[in-house]
Amino acid sequence: MSSTGVSQSMGNKGTGNESANRNEGTDGLPVSLESCLLDLRQAEETIRQQQRLLYQSEAQHNLLFDSLDEGFCTVEVLFDNADQSIDYRFLKVNGVFEAQIGIENPLGRTMREIAPEHEQYWFEMLGRIALTGKSQRLEHWANALERFYDIYAFRVGDPMDRQVAILFKDITARKRQEELQAYLLRLNDALRSLSDPIQVQDVVTHLAMEYLGVDRCYYCEIEEGNAIIRRDAFRADLPSVANVYPLSDFPILSTVINAGHPFVVFDAHTTELLDDRLRQLCLQTQAISFVDIPVIKDDSPCGILCVTCCEPRKWRKEEIELARETAERTWIAVEQARAAEALRESEENYRAIVNQSIAGILKIGLEGNMLFTNDQFCRMLGYEGAELLAMHVNRIVYPEDHERNAAAFHGLVSEGRAYEIEKRFVRKEGAIIWVNNHVSPIFNNKGEVDAAVIVSIDITRQKELERQKDEFIGIASHELKTPITSIKAYGQILAAMIDQSSVPPTFTQLLTKMNAQIDRLIKLIYSLLNTSRIAGNQLTLQLEPINLNGLLEEHVRQGQLTTSRHRITFIGEELPPVMADVERMGQVMDNLISNAIKYAPKGGDVIVRAESRGGWVRVSIRDFGVGIPKEAQEKIFDRFYRVNDASAGGTSGIGLGLYICREIISRHQGQMAVESIPDEGSTFYFELPVYTERQ
Repeated sequence: MSSTGVSQSMGNKGTGNESANRNEGTDGLPVSLESCLLDLRQAEETIRQQQRLLYQSEAQHNLLFDSLDEGFCTVEVLFDNADQSIDYRFLKVNGVFEAQIGIENPLGRTMREIAPEHEQYWFEMLGRIALTGKSQRLEHWANALERFYDIYAFRVGDPMDRQVAILFKDITARKRQEELQAYLLRLNDALRSLSDPIQVQDVVTHLAMEYLGVDRCYYCEIEEGNAIIRRDAFRADLPSVANVYPLSDFPILSTVINAGHPFVVFDAHTTELLDDRLRQLCLQTQAISFVDIPVIKDDSPCGILCVTCCEPRKWRKEEIELARETAERTWIAVEQARAAEALRESEENYRAIVNQSIAGILKIGLEGNMLFTNDQFCRMLGYEGAELLAMHVNRIVYPEDHERNAAAFHGLVSEGRAYEIEKRFVRKEGAIIWVNNHVSPIFNNKGEVDAAVIVSIDITRQKELERQKDEFIGIASHELKTPITSIKAYGQILAAMIDQSSVPPTFTQLLTKMNAQIDRLIKLIYSLLNTSRIAGNQLTLQLEPINLNGLLEEHVRQGQLTTSRHRITFIGEELPPVMADVERMGQVMDNLISNAIKYAPKGGDVIVRAESRGGWVRVSIRDFGVGIPKEAQEKIFDRFYRVNDASAGGTSGIGLGLYICREIISRHQGQMAVESIPDEGSTFYFELPVYTERQ
């Protein structure tokens, strides 16, 4: 009741009923009491509302708390009388706590009760946070729990409560993978520079032993029923086991191979994987716990990687996988080292063979830069190898041969076609030598010409002998020409003087045969003269524009007169003119038609065809005779070459006709070739460029 109300009450005693009525509430209660009850109800409602909000907040907090991917717990750190942290008790954990840390029903229990061997480091760290309030983030290994954790720890609540909240995540898998990658990277770095298989095994076994913390590590190679240990890593007080072991004497190795997968023993004393004999063998060699990894390739055993401990050990899955990866990489590295060693030996043998070759060998790039040369090529040119490799190939080619050489090389680059060429080289001191070069393309992995290899034979002496031979042939044939011409004339005079009616028929026949042999000898002499002129570049041509049809028809008729067993047919069409020497082209046609008759001894058709092909005129002579073997077709245009084939029927000749023909066609800027199938016949053809006014 207020002071004003009291004074009003005391000053109006005569009006008590009115005063009483004014101080009664609607429920008959005093106004002051009703006000107090109203305040009380409002306070109760406020409390209920706050309780509802608190419940909702706590529910939301718990929902968030339990929905974390990371483990979370609140612990009370326990101290001794000297304020040294000695343990901690779990007060609260979230839903993933057990999965992340591997501890069941932790609430109310201390870490010492759960894992007595938990490292002191963890107690000291949490105690420091509880006392100082300084939070800490770290990644650390918990040995008792066999896990790696990423941890953020901070103090919560009243400092006097000494409570610490821990947010943590199991990162064991990631750390194991990082360690494995670091190990493999270190292993790869170590193996990269090694080219000796024994060094490879030495490095691998020592690295694996160090990383896995084992007492021994070795790699056996399986060869011809033996396990060969070339290198092993082992603890200082243990002996080496490097040796050759027959698999039949060591059944443990056969057992591993037969298993075909990692063979893991935690304790040789108790395991059921070993029989009594194998168990005793393991105990004798102090291999109490081990992991053996067989390497099987193409269903055949290649090797075994063995890591062993002298005490029982529970091998983790990650350690077994690491041993398996190490075994695989060891095999690969050993095989690569062996391949490299074989390649080195092969290269050394190749280089020895190449350098002892009587032929010069040169490798050149497409731009003409010299990339490799053997000793013989250096001797041929009088240069040191380093000098040649610093030069362009044109510096050693005789200037007059540059254009011909470049044209042939262009064909090799554009078409990938090997070729053979005779040309001249210039030695270091300036002397000229003749060489026969066989040039072949070198292709890259895309099938493109990447370089060329040249096999070069010095034919200077051969060329000099040929020059002397050509000179002799020229002199001899020239000297024979005059007397044989006289003999021919005497024979003709004698034939004219004989009265055939007064001499025996035999005499006339002999005279006719003599004149025929004289004609054959004259042809031979002229062939030798032509050969000599070709060799001396003295074969002259009287070129003029001509239509080949008339010339061909004339020589077809002449050829038909020489045989009764063959039918020579000419198939022509309207042809553009060509620049040609009529006499020389007639010589070519006579030779080709004569050969067609000669090499089809049973008779039959001979078809001469002329046709226009763009800027060329092609003439072909086809027979259906014995044909030419494939291996002889490239050589048949060589000087003095004759096909040694019994099916040819012993035809006569000295192998100059086709040589002279191709040289004549070549000097007409044309080309000549043959297509033939044995026993089906041959087609010789030549092509001449069409004549135009611009020429």
